[in-house]
Amino acid sequence: MSLTAKWFRSHAWVVALIGLVLEAAATIPFALLDAPETSAALALLIAAAVAFLVGPRWGALVAAAGWALFFVFVVDHAVRALVALPVWLAAAVLTGLASDRLRRAERERRRDASELDAVRGDETQAIVGLDLEGNILTWDRGAERIYGHTEAGVSDADVSLLGTEEDTAHILAALERVAKGERVDRSHLRQRGRNGEELLVSMALIPVRDDRGIVAACAVISDGTERVHEAERRYRALVEALPLVTLISAPNDRSTVTYVSPQVEQMLGYSPTDWQDDPRLFGKLLHPDDKDEVLAGSKRKSSGAAPRKTEYRLLARSGGVVWVREEVATVRGPEGKPLYTQTLLMDIGERKRADEERERLLAAERDATARTVERQRRLDFVREAGHVLSSSTDYRSAIQRVAELAVRDYSDWCVVDVVEEGSPLERVAVARAELLSKKATAAPDQVPEEAVRKVVDTGGLEIVPPLGEASNGRKNGAILSGIDARSAICVPLRAQERTLGALTLARTQSGETYGADDLALAEDLAGRIALAIDRGRLYRAVEERADAARVVAHVADGVLLVDRRGVVRLWNPAAEAITAIQAGDVLGHSAVDAIPGWKDAMDTIPVSSSPDPGQPEVVIPFETDGGERWISISGVNFYGGTVYAFRDLTEVHHLEELKADFIATASHELRTPLAAVYGAAQTLLRHDFALDEGGRNRFISLIADESERLGRIVNEILLANQLDAGRLDLGTEPFDSVEVVERVVEATQAYAPAEVSLTVNTGEQLPLVAGDKDKVRQVLVNLVENAIKYSPDGGTIEVGVAAQDADVRFWVRDEGLGIPEGEEQRIFEKFYRLDPQMSRGVGGTGLGLYICNELVSRMGGRIWVEANGQKGSMFMFELRAAEPALTPEARAEAVELHGFVTRARRVPHR
Repeated sequence: MSLTAKWFRSHAWVVALIGLVLEAAATIPFALLDAPETSAALALLIAAAVAFLVGPRWGALVAAAGWALFFVFVVDHAVRALVALPVWLAAAVLTGLASDRLRRAERERRRDASELDAVRGDETQAIVGLDLEGNILTWDRGAERIYGHTEAGVSDADVSLLGTEEDTAHILAALERVAKGERVDRSHLRQRGRNGEELLVSMALIPVRDDRGIVAACAVISDGTERVHEAERRYRALVEALPLVTLISAPNDRSTVTYVSPQVEQMLGYSPTDWQDDPRLFGKLLHPDDKDEVLAGSKRKSSGAAPRKTEYRLLARSGGVVWVREEVATVRGPEGKPLYTQTLLMDIGERKRADEERERLLAAERDATARTVERQRRLDFVREAGHVLSSSTDYRSAIQRVAELAVRDYSDWCVVDVVEEGSPLERVAVARAELLSKKATAAPDQVPEEAVRKVVDTGGLEIVPPLGEASNGRKNGAILSGIDARSAICVPLRAQERTLGALTLARTQSGETYGADDLALAEDLAGRIALAIDRGRLYRAVEERADAARVVAHVADGVLLVDRRGVVRLWNPAAEAITAIQAGDVLGHSAVDAIPGWKDAMDTIPVSSSPDPGQPEVVIPFETDGGERWISISGVNFYGGTVYAFRDLTEVHHLEELKADFIATASHELRTPLAAVYGAAQTLLRHDFALDEGGRNRFISLIADESERLGRIVNEILLANQLDAGRLDLGTEPFDSVEVVERVVEATQAYAPAEVSLTVNTGEQLPLVAGDKDKVRQVLVNLVENAIKYSPDGGTIEVGVAAQDADVRFWVRDEGLGIPEGEEQRIFEKFYRLDPQMSRGVGGTGLGLYICNELVSRMGGRIWVEANGQKGSMFMFELRAAEPALTPEARAEAVELHGFVTRARRVPHR
């Protein structure tokens, strides 16, 4: 049947095709017989058969096809036949669904039967039928193999045949729950076989129902005896390999020991047999101090799952004591029933000894930690004191702060006495602990005590009471007078083998006396204070020397120190600048060898024994790489050698020379016009010499020209003086540079020599110039006159102006004597003249170019000179432009407003 159904399911389309053919056979012939009811019944039966065989979908398809054939051929498209279509389809679908349900039920039945056969064939399982009162109804081969009873032997028997009364009661209680419809599982049931052997089984009780309800129970029994025995063998192998003792006993009853691992003999000297033969052995081996507590704890029932842990001592057979750690756990079944108690004993003797050693080490560590903390506290105090002492060079205030730190933890009083250089012992710091009574009037004297003086004089120390002795309330020899000290220390302040004072610490309150550690602390603190004092004094001395060194390094006078052997020991920066000799070239060398001309000059230098005011000096020349220098020098002797101080008087000497040249030149320049004026005036005053009108006019013109020349010289001198004194005010207004250039050229052309030709060169659309118009005109006049003066052979002089970026550049180019190379900057110096001896017949005061330079600089411009090719020179200066350039028409209009007209660029001599 099953194979046929599978064939139909796998060939559904074939079955459907056969059904369609049968539908045609059931409808088309009946169209001629006029029997529609018969045709419809056959067609519907065929569709139901197909649905039953291959399912509702194929059945519905065949039903729809059969109805279509019936509708077309039998009823001839009668409308009433449409009502039958849903009926046909519903019948086919319902038949298919019913077929599917029957098939599923059949499959489940066959699967259950197969599983039941598999269970019945398992020799380790059995199926026993029980009624609800516990009577055995069925007994299979598995039950016969497990229990040994045949089916005939258990007829009319109940479950009491299989186990103890306790197990029987458990099974009957489970059957009561089965009667209520529950499934009950029981494991670790101890039952008996036919021969009385103990069996350990698991049982599942399942309700059995019929139309009356639950009528019986099916007991599925699994034999776990072999598994339990195998588990026990594995358990024993495991516990016997562990480094501990395992005891198995009845729940909460140590006297019924069922198993003891062999490790117990190695631990205590008693074999497992000894433990099983003497149930009271455990109590006998308990240490008397632990016995009551351990036995009381073993009587308490453990309700939790966690094991009970205890540590106690047992007495070994050898007489020794063994520390053990006990863990007791009660093993329970699935129902929570205690099965047995497992006790684990671990030898913790090594751990206990390690714990005792650890406790000893911890105690030693605590002591060491306390000592370390105390030492760290002392180190912190020393570090803080060192920081205070090193943070200030004022050692008196630092010592006072350190004394206040000392009384915070280490003393009730702290006193520091210091010996100043050239002064007696002085008390510089006194500090008192804050815990002392505010009303206490006792205090150390302000004058150092005799004991303190003794420490300072001898360099020894004083400690009261002496080391190793206790105070015991007795009054000891006092170090500090004025206070009643229980213990005191006085140590010297020593630095560089010198005693600088003393440090005294005293305790007046109850407490320990000073010991060796305190003495070491006091000596360390005293050493730091002594170093601070010594460092403060050295710092003060170094500061004094540094101040002197800074003065020497920054003084404008050169300073030279020559020791008694004639070796240079000091050569300050001013000496380097004056002589152009580097310090590295003279320091450590003989002055005669290192300083040029020193051998000849040293005998002329005045040297005194003290730096008295008004000390005489001598001015001597000194040759350097930069030329000759004139220095003023004098010296002072002292115990280490001779100190020479010298100043550079080169500029003063040069100025004096310039002044002398200026006086000579000015005298010459003034004498010439004065002589001409004087001669002309004397000639006009003579009555013995008759002059016609033309001759008188010539002499008067001569007097006027020379007077004007004399006035220009005087004006130059006055203007130079105003520039030096800063009393010259300059205006700033925009002006036309072309106009100024043309007017200067026109004015100069009137008195220029015939051999000199002046030309004007100006650019187009020049901007206005921001400056003082009159002073710019004076600069141009000076430059043009200077060009004429230094062009004794004549030539062309060009005066021009042009735009230069944001500035306006003026220039005067000549073809005269020119400027020697290297003199381009010096010609702008005051009183400087290229031909001071007037060898070329060129005179002057030497102030013209100086005045030009000063005026241009003060208007924010610059002036310089360049060579004019191979002949002559070109003087140029630039000033700031004021605004954009003027057009030629605007410039012409501006010139006409001033009463001038533009001229040709070249102005010939008239």
